[in-house]
Amino acid sequence: MKFTKDSKLPDPIPQHGIEQAIKIMETGRLYRYNFGAEFNENTDHSSLEEEFASEVAQLEVEFSRYTGHKYITAVNSCGSALFLSLKAVGVQAGAKVLTNGFTFTAVPSSIVHAGAVPVYLECNELYQVDVDDLKRKIQAHQDAKFFVLSHMRGHISDLQTIEEICHQAGIYLIEDCAHSLGSKWYDKNQNKDRLVGQYGQVACFSSQSYKLLNSGEGGFVATNDDKIAAYCILAAGCYEKLYKKHLSRPFDDDLFEQMKPLVPNFSLRMNNLTAAVIRPQIKTLETKISEYNKRYEQLANILASAENIQLPSPPEEVYRVCDSIQFNLLNLTNKQVENFITRTAERGVKIQIFGRLDNSRYFKNWKYSFDEVPDLPQTEKIISIACDLRISLSFDANDINLIGYIIKDVLYGLIKEETQADYKQALTDNFKGVDSVISKYDEWVSYYDEEHKKNGWKILLNYLGYVLTSYLKSNDKILDVGCGTGLLGQELNSYNLCNLYGGDISKSSLEVAQSLNVYKSLDTVTLGSELGIEDNSFDAWVSTGVFTRNQVPLNAFDELIRILKIQGLLIVVLRVEDNDFYYNKIKEYYSQNILEEVLKEKISILRSCNHEIVIARKIGDKK
Repeated sequence: MKFTKDSKLPDPIPQHGIEQAIKIMETGRLYRYNFGAEFNENTDHSSLEEEFASEVAQLEVEFSRYTGHKYITAVNSCGSALFLSLKAVGVQAGAKVLTNGFTFTAVPSSIVHAGAVPVYLECNELYQVDVDDLKRKIQAHQDAKFFVLSHMRGHISDLQTIEEICHQAGIYLIEDCAHSLGSKWYDKNQNKDRLVGQYGQVACFSSQSYKLLNSGEGGFVATNDDKIAAYCILAAGCYEKLYKKHLSRPFDDDLFEQMKPLVPNFSLRMNNLTAAVIRPQIKTLETKISEYNKRYEQLANILASAENIQLPSPPEEVYRVCDSIQFNLLNLTNKQVENFITRTAERGVKIQIFGRLDNSRYFKNWKYSFDEVPDLPQTEKIISIACDLRISLSFDANDINLIGYIIKDVLYGLIKEETQADYKQALTDNFKGVDSVISKYDEWVSYYDEEHKKNGWKILLNYLGYVLTSYLKSNDKILDVGCGTGLLGQELNSYNLCNLYGGDISKSSLEVAQSLNVYKSLDTVTLGSELGIEDNSFDAWVSTGVFTRNQVPLNAFDELIRILKIQGLLIVVLRVEDNDFYYNKIKEYYSQNILEEVLKEKISILRSCNHEIVIARKIGDKK
């Protein structure tokens, strides 16, 4: 099974942006200052709409309203925004600038571009700046008075603590918000959410194609400081009296005239064509954020059932915007990690590991920025197992299910390859009665989960969970028959089949299942006896590894079919080597017009035997 959509597909441009861009191209007025009006503090913002070719000026005002900053300067990239910010706060040649050891190469590049020297900080397992290391580096580099804090992939560091540390140490804080537009931090001092980007003297944003705003390339400098704003406007490429064509600026002409001779013109302006395609996207930001987060939560829930995957949880203060997903691979060898990346890519899910020699987010690849490789052992360890996958709004719920399925299928397969036997200590022979079943499962419970994770059984459970998303809805009431320790329940829950009830003959197994918190209720049941459940109670019941080796009497089907609603589904995994012992009984219900077959599919997972998935729909009651 392969995923065929392109995760690199950027979000499309709204039709209005396309039409406006065409108008601008038809007139040739791409230059941001190619209009007649000049603005002052009394200018009515709405009058701008009548001023053709003022797209950048209008965008700056609209973007400032979204971020809550007084002043915005639109430029050609976020890298340029970072460079201008560094120069605006006073970075001189040879100055030391603190920054993340885990970020994108554009961040240290902007520091080098400004003539400064990066001092790299460790990250923690949540991909945030390690605050303790920040304190150590400030102590060790007391002449470092600038800090570019990168919110890498939207993972927000402890902003309040960092703000306080920088204030006490007299350090200028610049927030790199390329990945965090729309993210919020709950400020406990103010008892309210504050948009990320409001904690530093300057914040920088991106409109590169893989960001929330897509213009191919583009960036913004955001600040509430008059002098920083004036510097950035001039340094971006404003000359003579053109600052009067900026509406998102300090209306202090004397300030501009004083600074003009002292500020170099780096020609980093945004053009009207870029602004035209961005402007209509600002109105869609909240909707896009909601849609991205919905996809992220769905995928994160699927992956969370795999114990070899660690999904960093943000601090409770953080509201994240998740247009990508990151997770750590745990307890795998380097070879297994390499195989994981290769095999998922072969199936269309292109994941990258941050700590690889061809990855621009790996600090050892930033040789232009240091003479000696930075000593960042904690960061090195974390990013060597950190996976990165972009989420696209072109993915629907079925796509997300498939991506999650493939990731877990590959992972479970790698773990299975290390195991030589299916059941080292468990099932080998047919059971001789109910007591032997109870005894075996109560004794088995201490190593049941571990054995089934290693032998590949979770491959089957993951596949079944994925398949059932095509047949069941999230609110369907499902009985997990012979639920055991809850391995199947975990997989079903991961695919949002979460209205789960469980029953098993082993009380010890049920105690383990209870700890998972995936079942609405759990009960001790003996199949073949009355279940004590009302007729037509469930939309489906599902059973894996139960109807095998004569451990369940054939008359159990009567009770299980009775509790199904009409059109409800019987879902059972049978062992092929049982020679249709149970399947022949199911076929009797077909001939009696009680059940009709929906699916019968063979699946080979274990070395010792084969299985088949049978799904049947209840179409009538037993007469």
